[in-house]
Amino acid sequence: MEIPKFCAITIAECDSNYLSRALELTRELKNEIEEKGNPVSIRFGILITGHRAGAMAFFQNYSTLSDFERSYEILQASPHYQTLFNCGAAKVASRNLVKFSPVEYEENLIVEAQYLVLTRVKTLGSMLPSINRLAPVFSKTGALTYRLGSIITGNNAGSELLGVSYKSMNQIETAYDLLADNLDYKDLLNNVTVKARNIVKLVSD
Repeated sequence: MEIPKFCAITIAECDSNYLSRALELTRELKNEIEEKGNPVSIRFGILITGHRAGAMAFFQNYSTLSDFERSYEILQASPHYQTLFNCGAAKVASRNLVKFSPVEYEENLIVEAQYLVLTRVKTLGSMLPSINRLAPVFSKTGALTYRLGSIITGNNAGSELLGVSYKSMNQIETAYDLLADNLDYKDLLNNVTVKARNIVKLVSD
């Protein structure tokens, strides 16, 4: 699979009694964009931690912003999108773009990820050198993907976002057990400010 250069992240708040239907419509929307657009990949799920716990998260990966532009046009015209948001039970809370950095990591795209951990960090310089040094730690845990990007739109523009996907919560626990005693990780934390860390439960394809 092609390595994406951009990710569009949409967060939508949803009434709990509408969530099941909203996820069905989101799957239809995903299929429509994949059929008519040119995304590298699309995943979606539910935030299970943080102040927006229970909200839906929709991740669209692209090679170019032109591809995102085309998908946005498809999205706006989609009957699934209109049905999802015109009922009043769901609303878009945010949509932002992330530009990926060239992280050195051998991704496992065969196994389907069940969880995605997103860490948003405020930093004066890029975390890329530190993230590359920490890659073996995450590889040891079995992390499936390991991506760093700069947020280029919205209130948090300029911050960096680390996204790591896993097959299980046990792998997440192992990762942070290993990081607790890692000197590179401790050095990184001394030079950045972690603003948020959330877990997304991904919906299976």
